[in-house]
Amino acid sequence: MYCWKCGIKLDLIGKVSFRASCDKCTADLHCCRNCKFYMPGKPNDCLVPGTEWVADREKANLCEDFAILGKPPGPKDDSTKKRFEDLFN
Repeated sequence: MYCWKCGIKLDLIGKVSFRASCDKCTADLHCCRNCKFYMPGKPNDCLVPGTEWVADREKANLCEDFAILGKPPGPKDDSTKKRFEDLFN
């Protein structure tokens, strides 16, 4: 698994503890941003129907449906922001 924030590969085996954090950047690992079901734009930003609302997607939560994303974070996509800014230039 990889940290959603810094991208470092972590040697965690099995389930991720609710309190697990990255050894490098101390980001919470059992959070929406590190879950394969995290999907901004879906109800509650989650592919699993009926999940409870989570206010901060980058902080640890107690979601029982959590599943490790399993891939490093991709490059930040600033294309939408750039297109928006280009409207005013």
